[in-house]
Amino acid sequence: MTPRSAVNPEQTWQVAGADPELFRRAIEVTSAITMLLDSSGVITSVNDAFTRCLGHDRTDVVGRPLTSFAQKLDVTLLTDVLARIRAGGDRETVDVAMISLIDESGITPLRFDLAGMIDGPATAGIVVTGHDVSDLHHIRTELEFVTRHDSLTALANRATLVERLDRRLELGETFAVLYVDLDRFKPVNDLYGHECGDELLCLVARRLEHAVRPGDLVARVGGDEFVAVAGGVGTRVAATGLADRIEMSLSEVYELELGPVRIGASIGIAIADSSSTVASLLADSDIEMYDAKAERRGFTGRSVAQRKRSATERRRLAEECSLGLTRGEFVAHLQPIVDIATGELVRVEALARWHHPRLGLLRPESFLELVEDAGFDMALGDVMMESACQALADVGELGIVPGLAINFSVGQLADPLLCHRLALLCERHSIDLSRLTVEITEQAMLGRRPATGGVTPDETLFALHRLGASLSLDDFGTGYSSLTHVRRYPLAEIKIDRSFVAGLCVNAQDQALVEVVVDLARSLGLTVVAEGVETDGQLEALRRIGCHHGQGYRIGAAMSADSLITWWRARYAGAAPES
Repeated sequence: MTPRSAVNPEQTWQVAGADPELFRRAIEVTSAITMLLDSSGVITSVNDAFTRCLGHDRTDVVGRPLTSFAQKLDVTLLTDVLARIRAGGDRETVDVAMISLIDESGITPLRFDLAGMIDGPATAGIVVTGHDVSDLHHIRTELEFVTRHDSLTALANRATLVERLDRRLELGETFAVLYVDLDRFKPVNDLYGHECGDELLCLVARRLEHAVRPGDLVARVGGDEFVAVAGGVGTRVAATGLADRIEMSLSEVYELELGPVRIGASIGIAIADSSSTVASLLADSDIEMYDAKAERRGFTGRSVAQRKRSATERRRLAEECSLGLTRGEFVAHLQPIVDIATGELVRVEALARWHHPRLGLLRPESFLELVEDAGFDMALGDVMMESACQALADVGELGIVPGLAINFSVGQLADPLLCHRLALLCERHSIDLSRLTVEITEQAMLGRRPATGGVTPDETLFALHRLGASLSLDDFGTGYSSLTHVRRYPLAEIKIDRSFVAGLCVNAQDQALVEVVVDLARSLGLTVVAEGVETDGQLEALRRIGCHHGQGYRIGAAMSADSLITWWRARYAGAAPES
């Protein structure tokens, strides 16, 4: 950008020194602000450009120090520049915020060029020329905002957060750090698409700003992670009160363009003290946030050392997920589902396992949330489909031909190409789609409106059913609307949650509930599968009740295709197929 016709003050003072009258006439015709100061910095002559730019009456300007028109914060800056010029210094350029009677903000940024008169500034004075740099100032302000704020939510970014935390610690201030991680954001993002996910994040940002107090800082530090810095909060009681207010605000329903959604938040707290560092405050609040998540899932009682190891390990595992997917470390293991009355193998459920090179075989609870948070759930889903179909084909070569139960993430069910890819996969492995059972979870039923270019989980589930796959309602009895789902989908079976099976032999209420579910299923023509069968007593109780199928460690753990063949031969030795 080229500034408006600036006047060279060195040329101006030459004119002023040689012919004062010519100087006065010259400054009137120039569009640039031009003025003459005496040796003390008082304005002795000024053109109308000064008035046009700032709105001050010309008669009120002459006779007053130039510094009296500067914004308070810039008075010292301008005073120092004038002092250097009077002392014989070279020409100087300085940007000064000047008091404006025209601009709505009350301030207009001007760029002044200052030079001493030919006879010497100490005796003859100083020539000042200037021009409005509002546009440049605006661009600079915008650039500074962009570098210090999150582009989506306009909250402070991580760099600004670290700078502010460092400054507070340097000043010895009392404050608390609250690390906020959204719960159930990923399913919403997958169901409705990234545009709705962005809309939700912006709404979350506004709620966070309203939940904290004036002067508190809110920053976005990750995809769905935020940090609030509460000044003057030095006790856990006070910080917990603020955390509760934030959690309550974030858990209210969000009215998105595509429909209402509800999410939650897990919050960790760290209180600054004399030994705190920026890194320790963020790490400690991050660890406590994961503790809050773990507590909701029933994992409690860990020591501080365990918690720190857990958080560190979690980050390391997240980095290793993508490598594991490319290296083929994720595989499907097969858990047998048998007919309780006859003992016949009717189906196997594909369950994800990670052959981790450092930690050994990992179960889904160790990595599934990490995979979802990292956005690898779609890739993992495709790997599981391929691995499960390959394993089923491997055991099929020996005459073992069970059905296959599979689970899909919300993101997979919202993928319009899922059915096509699954059909091609089954065709390649010579697996009839009628052998597939798709297990439906509560999470998969969150949305009924498709994201742009996507489909709803309902549309995918009904399409899979039309292709010949059976639908099974998983974790029956734990959802808030399980009976509604029985009416909503063309189900073939329901799976009783393991929590009811666990109390089957010790809790009369659990036994009564299982009996009711079995009777209900029979009346609706549905098959019942009991999950988590771990003892002979549970298996016998289910047989008496009339439950159709069972699954659990008493029957067989999830295992590789080779181990399934060994299990099959040991269980059905008299009917073992020839290898």
